[in-house]
Amino acid sequence: MAVLSVLAVVGAAAIPTVTLSGNVNMPMVALGTGSGQKGNVTDAVMLWLQSGGMAIDTAYHYFDETDIKKGIDAVGAKRGDYFLETKIPCSTKSGGAQAIDSNLQQLGVAQVDLMLLHNPSCRGGASVQASWEALEDAFNAGKARAIGISRLSQSQFTSLMGYAKVRPALIQDSYSVSHHPDDDVAFFRSHGLVYQAFSPLCGGGNGSSCPYGSVLKNPVVNDIATSRGISAAQVGLKFVVQQGIALATAVWKQAYMVEDLDLWSWGNLTADEMDRLSKSAPSL
Repeated sequence: MAVLSVLAVVGAAAIPTVTLSGNVNMPMVALGTGSGQKGNVTDAVMLWLQSGGMAIDTAYHYFDETDIKKGIDAVGAKRGDYFLETKIPCSTKSGGAQAIDSNLQQLGVAQVDLMLLHNPSCRGGASVQASWEALEDAFNAGKARAIGISRLSQSQFTSLMGYAKVRPALIQDSYSVSHHPDDDVAFFRSHGLVYQAFSPLCGGGNGSSCPYGSVLKNPVVNDIATSRGISAAQVGLKFVVQQGIALATAVWKQAYMVEDLDLWSWGNLTADEMDRLSKSAPSL
């Protein structure tokens, strides 16, 4: 199980962090800026940091690095004040190195806190192995404090471990009330990886990369939210973080950001509530 600690405070609630290999502390809740969401990224980053958020998740193929930099610069955040996570596409080793350097340059940093292989979809001369070697080079050169993977299956991870010289610290994949692959979580945890969810609400008003149905429309989620006097989003996100799973969520309005960050001031969901939520959609 991941080790949690306190990093920042929003209102009365502490935002925990999860510790990655190499003693890298990552906030449990990050602002996700991609996945087909629509919104002004610069404004979103500004509002997120002003609301107490500290982690930002982006990718080379989100094409929003300069907008993120503008948002960070606008609030005057210093490099140690925020956690920056990015992803590079499957490529050749040289192509991966170029993507990494371009990513860093546009973000205006010499080092990110976490860098992932975005997905195992490889074309032409690209390969997971070549991409991972580029990530290892970036890690060894101090361009990333930790490296990891996104969307790799158990078998693909097993293949990667046959040649990896640096172990992945984290896997990012879909996880929500609507879609919770609990076997994958157990598998990757058994190999020492932290699990981070993308699309944890599986389809908000701005769209989502998760095709399994909006958490916000789930009757069980809404029933629990009403009985507790909190938002449906808070119930859906709490289901994730209460299991020690970090998350990246796309959100554009400051009021919703405050809600998404305030997942600890009101206690935990009960065992019965967690069971009801788990059973409200199939565990895949």
